[in-house]
Amino acid sequence: MRVLVVGAAGEVGRMIIPALAARHELRLFDPRPSLQGDWFVGSVTDPEAVAAAVEGQDAVVYLAMGRKEGWRDGPGWAISHFDVSVKGLYLTLSAAARAGAGHVVYASSMSVFAGYLHRDYAADPAADEVDAYGLTKRLGEQVCEAAAREHGMQVVALRLAAPMPDEEWLSCASMPERVVGTAAGDVARAFLAALDHSGPFGAYPVTGDREREFLDWHPTRDALGWEPRARPLTPPGAAWPYGEGG
Repeated sequence: MRVLVVGAAGEVGRMIIPALAARHELRLFDPRPSLQGDWFVGSVTDPEAVAAAVEGQDAVVYLAMGRKEGWRDGPGWAISHFDVSVKGLYLTLSAAARAGAGHVVYASSMSVFAGYLHRDYAADPAADEVDAYGLTKRLGEQVCEAAAREHGMQVVALRLAAPMPDEEWLSCASMPERVVGTAAGDVARAFLAALDHSGPFGAYPVTGDREREFLDWHPTRDALGWEPRARPLTPPGAAWPYGEGG
């Protein structure tokens, strides 16, 4: 399948592109190309650049996100996330629909939930974060659901929990006894499974919490056939350096 990877030069792109490239023909789109491959340079807020990049593609993997530097430091930071996760996503999905790219995988986040490590999802399943990052991610999910309804696209949102390189996850990613963050290999498998999926729009957790102490990945297993495989090496009680961000 010919797959456009939007935001390919970011951290998640670097984690998953090798696995995606082994199965699919990739085109990479980002303002700052940094890897070998079929690159289109541009911004998701530029409709002409997006339309050119998606032409001839079968699917889109949307990894783009707003500014990480100066996290929550003011309006400019928030604007960057609304631009990328709402406006840019809408423009990309609209261009994909016009180009006939009928399959989309959106990199969402468990941060669509306020306090996502400490809630009863069965009793309170609705995404509810009001912070700009989590809010724009859940608005992005609504954009995806609307595109699925309007254009008949196959769209999957993956709610990532602290994705990180395998070696980093294996060495220090535990809190304090159960791993919640997600190793890159498991993240890549989730995107491959989502690209293979056919069905109605859905948003699914992707986490390394094998024992489901904090996050239940059963919906992802049931819909996509995915579950975490990586096993932590750190002993119980090791520090968790990542907060709740995903």
